[in-house]
Amino acid sequence: MMLLGAERYVTQNYQQHKTAEDYSGSHLSPIKITGRAKVVRVVNHYKVHEDSINYNDFIKNQGKWRDGDYYHCISITGKEILFHKDELGGNCVEVEGYIGNQYYRYGMFHMASVNVQVGDIVDSNTVLGLQGNTGLVDSTKSRSDVTYGTHVHLEVTNASGNYINPREYALGNQVITYLEQSNPIDTSVDQLVVVADKINIRKDATVNSSDLGDVYKGEIYTILNSQEDDLYTWYQIKTNLDLVGWVAASKSENWIQVNKKIEPDPPIVDPEEPEEKPEQDEYILLFTCPKTDVYYLTLQEGERLYLKKKTT
Repeated sequence: MMLLGAERYVTQNYQQHKTAEDYSGSHLSPIKITGRAKVVRVVNHYKVHEDSINYNDFIKNQGKWRDGDYYHCISITGKEILFHKDELGGNCVEVEGYIGNQYYRYGMFHMASVNVQVGDIVDSNTVLGLQGNTGLVDSTKSRSDVTYGTHVHLEVTNASGNYINPREYALGNQVITYLEQSNPIDTSVDQLVVVADKINIRKDATVNSSDLGDVYKGEIYTILNSQEDDLYTWYQIKTNLDLVGWVAASKSENWIQVNKKIEPDPPIVDPEEPEEKPEQDEYILLFTCPKTDVYYLTLQEGERLYLKKKTT
């Protein structure tokens, strides 16, 4: 990821921000990553300038503006706008991938517009979106400036959801890679097929466990174990990246499809195949039954009666 360099500079560092860094640069300049990743979240319905909120105004009025999970905000242009609490970052793109065998998630917020969709595999040549000022923006510029507050807010989190200083990633010193996790079809084991758009992989079989990543629609995973609670059936899976974790299958919604292993058919015995004759030195043929009849015991046609020699 090259968010820093000639085009952008730090306006709020990680020590000040605590969870992210803010980078300012040319309004509507392209935003890219270094490496390859999968798009896991997109917000793209806010308008530049119109849907920009002065950060200091928000801090002062957030109690008055809040209505449940939403905020009835006043933008820098005086427009009344409804923001969900999870969308105060305005238009955004979040991607996931691996550096080595460690999972990371990047979030880039306040975009003017977004060019990608959830599920897209993006690389260094992909323009994810354009730098903008949607959502909560810096309040140090003049409100008459059409680039008021334009910047990129970058968050980087690990598999446990902990925030990491994003500077090395913004400089492109850490290259993210996306590897397909899906297993090949294997009818000799139980497998699940993801039907929902996305399901979290958890470290343990509980919704409060650490998030290890995601599985996506159409992907296939080998089932190692399973257990149930009141709401979910949990399946322990192993990806082809050797990542082991648990995914939840809702008991009320169709999230996954389980493909049971196919048991091999029993061998077909040819009825015309001659019966293997016992070793003559071990048995003596007494009688061959010509038809079904009773001779103290019932014999079927073709069955033979042998007397086993007494061993000394």
